[in-house]
Order: sequence, then C-alpha cells, then structure tokens
Amino acid sequence: FQVGMKFRHSIRNSQSFLFSAKESDEAYYDVAYELTKKLFIGMAKHALAFNSTKYDIYEPPFVFRERQLDTLIMPVLASLCKGLAFAEYPMTRNCKKKGLEIEDSQGRIDYWCIYKDYSVVIEVKHSYDNFETSCTNDERLLQRWRTMNVVQLGNVKDEIKHFEEKTKGVIRLGLHFITSHSSTNPSDNIRETYISQERVMLDRLYKDLKTVASPDFMSVWEIDKDMVYYNNDRAYPGLIVMAKFFKDIKHKGSED
Repeated sequence: FQVGMKFRHSIRNSQSFLFSAKESDEAYYDVAYELTKKLFIGMAKHALAFNSTKYDIYEPPFVFRERQLDTLIMPVLASLCKGLAFAEYPMTRNCKKKGLEIEDSQGRIDYWCIYKDYSVVIEVKHSYDNFETSCTNDERLLQRWRTMNVVQLGNVKDEIKHFEEKTKGVIRLGLHFITSHSSTNPSDNIRETYISQERVMLDRLYKDLKTVASPDFMSVWEIDKDMVYYNNDRAYPGLIVMAKFFKDIKHKGSED
C-alpha cells in the first residue's frame, strides 16, 4: 500500500472499523486526526439509534444525502467540543477561481468548532461508491473532493486569519463521507464480501483522490450484518470517511 498509510482494525462501541492514516508528529495533525477519528466513531454509534425495534424503523442518515449527515455530525461534534460547535458558520468567500465549479458559495463553512485549543473549520461532502468496481465511476465524487479541498477550504485562508478567538491556530478539515453500495442483487453474505474487498476499494479511492489532494486519513465502518441497508436491489454495507488535514494557520486570536 502507499507510503505511510498502515491499516488497523478496531472495535469501538461494539462496531467494527478499519483505520488508516499518514504518520506525522506535528501537533495540528494529532488534533485533526483525533477529532476525525472520534467524530467518525461517534457518528456510527449515533446511527445505531436509527435501527429501532421499538419503533420498527431502519433509516440510517448516511444512505441519504449530505444534508442528512448533519443528523449524525452535529450532536457528536458538539459533545466532543464541549458545546463549542457551530453549523453553517458564516464566512465571506472568494469564489472567483477560473474553471472551478462552485457547488456552494453562499459564504458559509459547514462547521466551526474549538477542539484541544485549536479552532477547526470543517467542510463536508457526501458521495456513493460501488465497492465492487475496479474504477471510481462517479466523476462527481472526485469533483466534490476537489471543490471541498481546493476551492472551499482553499478560499477561506484569508478570512481565517481574522478569527479573534484565543486559540493556537485554525485547522482546516475536509471530510468526504462515502456510502458504499453493492452491484445489483447482492448475496446474503455481502458483509463478508465487503470486508474482503475493502482494502482494494480504499487503495482505489486513495489513488483517485490523490490526483487532486492526498487523503491524510481513511476509515471504513463495517456495518453490522443486521444493519446492512437494502434498497432497490442494492446493499449498503459500509460507510467510509476520507479526510484531508491542512496545517494550522496563525490568526488574530493566536497572536501573543
């Protein structure tokens, strides 16, 4: 596998994950890594509530769109940041870069929070991916990764410098959540098939996204067999997060 990215399996809250991250000894990286990992684990735990025998529902937010992911992100982020988390944080944004499609240029960042004495601004994207294919066939997935990391997080650099909160710096975090789905008519042992192919799938996604910006962190939540969602002859056996961590920027509040 690519240099500096090792795979590790882990069980958290009785849920199974595969983690992979680059090695780094920089303080901002440790903060971004810890926040992303804890957020993802917390989101999975939170999603379990949507598998309710009492109310006979199973509607996991991650099988919908980006907007529905907020259902899982905001409560966990607020908990991790002791309440200091803000959704749709107002920003002025310069979107005049030529040739780059702007999906969202209303001048808001998806989330702002303070974690471990750093300010963190987060952009989120959501896509779907057929884990059984040998190539990433949804061009929008790559486009969203580019929009998030190059355009949105790239264009807030100047505004960030004016932040006045007394923190060590501002970390920009790009989180791309990818809902894995099968080809049509999945077999009953789809979870086992998924787990056997997940490293190949991550390797493919990594190589494709690296052409725009190298992911710093990747994780797969291997969804419990009884929670694998089936719809329209497809199965949804896993949720992936691909993350990009940007070195902290010194801002008005970080100056002595």
